[in-house]
Amino acid sequence: MHTSAVKVSDVSYDGIQGTSTTKTAINLSCSQSIACTNIQLNRIHITSAGQAFETSSYCLNARGTADDHPSDNAKIHLVLCWDGLQTRRTDATTQWLDDTEKKLQGLKASAAKKFKVDRVQPAMHSPSEEGFVAEKSREQYMKDVEKCLKLIKDGESYELCLTTQMRKKIGQIDYLGLYLKLREKNPAPYAAWLNFSKENLCICCSSPERYLQLDGNGILEAKPIKGTIARGLTKEEDELKFQLQYNEKDQAENLMIVELLRNDLGRVCEPGSIHVPRLMDVESYAAVHTMVSTIQGKKLPKMSPVDCVRAAFPGGSMRGAPKLRPMELLDAIENSSRAIYSGSIGFFSYNQTFDLNIVIRTIVIHDGEASIGGGGAIVALSNPESEYEEMILKTGAPVNTVFEFQKESISDYE
Repeated sequence: MHTSAVKVSDVSYDGIQGTSTTKTAINLSCSQSIACTNIQLNRIHITSAGQAFETSSYCLNARGTADDHPSDNAKIHLVLCWDGLQTRRTDATTQWLDDTEKKLQGLKASAAKKFKVDRVQPAMHSPSEEGFVAEKSREQYMKDVEKCLKLIKDGESYELCLTTQMRKKIGQIDYLGLYLKLREKNPAPYAAWLNFSKENLCICCSSPERYLQLDGNGILEAKPIKGTIARGLTKEEDELKFQLQYNEKDQAENLMIVELLRNDLGRVCEPGSIHVPRLMDVESYAAVHTMVSTIQGKKLPKMSPVDCVRAAFPGGSMRGAPKLRPMELLDAIENSSRAIYSGSIGFFSYNQTFDLNIVIRTIVIHDGEASIGGGGAIVALSNPESEYEEMILKTGAPVNTVFEFQKESISDYE
């Protein structure tokens, strides 16, 4: 197991307030790329209400949890336990830190290193061959793409994000086991597992896409994905990812959504603060390469986190451009409600920050039936057959996960 030591010391952090024992966290950027978990005890200097004191902190690589998607800019998470303005650690604090160290050291090494070499072969079978029933056949979906192309030609929209769903009866299975299998096959940075046992509902999400984040400095960030291509089985085939950045159709998809989100964020950000630090970057995952842009802006002080989410919801990459008309058109074309698919899962924090994903690459299980959504952006350069194949590609990892997990469950039972 390869480990990389990262030492964080003499860190000054202002503004923490509190009078009782508090556990909080600080994120620091780290220029090193760390392959797996490393923990180290350090001293942190904190200023609170004009008084300075020291506390101990554990440093845990952000990729220390299994199956997180690797990033070039790793983060170090500092888990702090401190007693108000006291400068001495109590026995209880020391015990908590000791217990935390044991738990962190017991974590499995990150799957980041394995992720770099493992590739999931794109699905060779259609969802129907693996037991899924699509809401729309290949012919029907292609006709819907043609409808979208006509609407675009008529000037009703510039881009329409058409989707559909496929379903399969799976009965009662181990929902958590299915989610862990999905994480193994399709590691993603914005994955989530929600289980509502009373409603017999479970959501297994392996999303690679950030909808919106607000950090502690008031910076809003959106990272829409537009442009997807299958990974190759050889190193030479995998170089096809660069076609994304030079493909006129994929560029058009991405640029339109960038402009849409620049406008959305402009409603809640300071004038002149909206910028695009990364335009049409290629990110690689287990089964696909995707083209991602990053849009940022400085939130206006008068705007609340909910105001920010409302301004950009639903996610631009799942509706099209401009904002309202595509939703009206797609509602008339698509057969049923998308439900949680293409919505968002994430968190709002007590310190006014939040981080939310776009619900894609997701298995929703309700009353023993699994449903998986998929689709793609339709622009004037779209080809109906290619759009259908892209939709199948995007559903490949969740569909194969259900199939393989059920197969393994039967084998274990036998």
